[in-house]
Amino acid sequence: MRPSLTPLTICVTVIATFLATSVPAGAVTLEETLRAALSNSLTLQSARKSWLASREDIGTAVSTSEWRATGTLTGNQYKTDAKGATKSGFLDSQSVNATVSLSRNLYDGGQTDENARLGAIRLDIAEARYRAAEQQVLLGTIETYLSVLKANREVALNEANVARLEEHVNAARVRLEAGAATQTQLAQAEARLSRARTTLIDALTGLRNAEDSFLTATGLEAGNLDPDIDAGMLPVTLIEADDMARQYSPDVAIARLTVDVSTQQFNALMASVKPTVAFSLNATESMAEGTRSDKTELSAQIKLSSPLMPTGSIRAKSRSLSASLEAAKFDRDNALRSASLAVRNAFRNLETARSHSAAVNAELAASRLVATGITNEFQFGQKTTLDVLDAEQDVSDAELRGVSADHAILMAAFRLRAASGMLSASSFNLDGVLGPLQDMQPIEPRFTSWVPLNVEWPEGDGGASDAGAADAEVDSQPETEETSLVVPVEEPETIEVTETAVLVQLDDAGPIAAENSGIVWDIRTNQP
Repeated sequence: MRPSLTPLTICVTVIATFLATSVPAGAVTLEETLRAALSNSLTLQSARKSWLASREDIGTAVSTSEWRATGTLTGNQYKTDAKGATKSGFLDSQSVNATVSLSRNLYDGGQTDENARLGAIRLDIAEARYRAAEQQVLLGTIETYLSVLKANREVALNEANVARLEEHVNAARVRLEAGAATQTQLAQAEARLSRARTTLIDALTGLRNAEDSFLTATGLEAGNLDPDIDAGMLPVTLIEADDMARQYSPDVAIARLTVDVSTQQFNALMASVKPTVAFSLNATESMAEGTRSDKTELSAQIKLSSPLMPTGSIRAKSRSLSASLEAAKFDRDNALRSASLAVRNAFRNLETARSHSAAVNAELAASRLVATGITNEFQFGQKTTLDVLDAEQDVSDAELRGVSADHAILMAAFRLRAASGMLSASSFNLDGVLGPLQDMQPIEPRFTSWVPLNVEWPEGDGGASDAGAADAEVDSQPETEETSLVVPVEEPETIEVTETAVLVQLDDAGPIAAENSGIVWDIRTNQP
């Protein structure tokens, strides 16, 4: 008689499999994964270009106080009805006027200063949005990394479970041949084995999906990942977490800066209706037939202008800005509420995950003890095969719940860091991956002449080329070999008493075979 595997043997097999597959030499660490994700993210590239555009918009604030040079050329053709005309009764004459003007506002009512302050606040908003996008990329990459680790552990446990049940089926057949077991007991073992193989197929599918997500986010293969992960510094108390969220959350920062923008827009509007002092220098050359009308004029002018009354459009604009300011204040208060709620939920979820982990570990220890006792009692005929299968299945289920509990703790920890505003590239010492925002240089257009009639842009720059480079990087990755998620199964013997649905290996000549997304299903029913 071939004995079944004991829970201790199963536990040792699972641990050995996990250590062999999860801690390989030269494993990819979380830091390396985040570095690759930051470099590979098109969302961050877009946010950086948006920040650069906001920075260059500050330069447009001087438009109301900068020097302007304009040139005007006017030509006239005259026909005069005169008695002394010799042709057609008209006298023809021409004149040409050329004017060059140089002007600027000596005082623009403070528009330059107010618009520059408005541009600086908008630049801060663009930076806060970049930080928010960076946080989302980091959190999404961490979730993908942890999902691959979890899926690998689940596959290892399910493979060990299938191997254990295969041993049970083989032992049941031996006992059946020796007359020590019934066909019902064999059918029970085969039913458990079929269920375990279905679960293994689901685990393999989840692993493949997680690996695809990892490749898309980082451009790296998810073959060897380091399971040693440090969640970093976390707030100790709920009050501390709430204070950090209100102070460092990117969403809160954006909401507060939006209030400042609304206030500054009103200041810029008031500056636009203040008195202005303009200076202009004009040179005019006039030429006509004869010399009587030819002249050259030079003139300088200082002009003071001021609106005498607010127009309807100004009043409407002020009312619009006032309403926008009130709306921004409500959005700010709502952002503070949402940030506080999110960080409190994240803090409690972390505490819950830790409690679940402790309970699952206690359950696992108790389940192993029970399985050992039932196996010993089975050797003396005090327990049945079904009792042993149930006990060992409880151990396998507890191990899977332990994997989920460990995964939940890490996920809750990183989500707490994100909710408190402490998940950033600087917290992982990854500031140098993309470099400081201030070091970015805009694309410089080149005007082909001193008159701005045509402009040329440097080749090879711009978002399109960046996107193409990113796509090329992804395309350059080696193609992964398509593997079928087929669990090798040997076809069980025919049972005369009951019908059993089992999963068998694909047979090209089989009557029922279907292939879908790399998963091959072939389920047959054995009948007497």
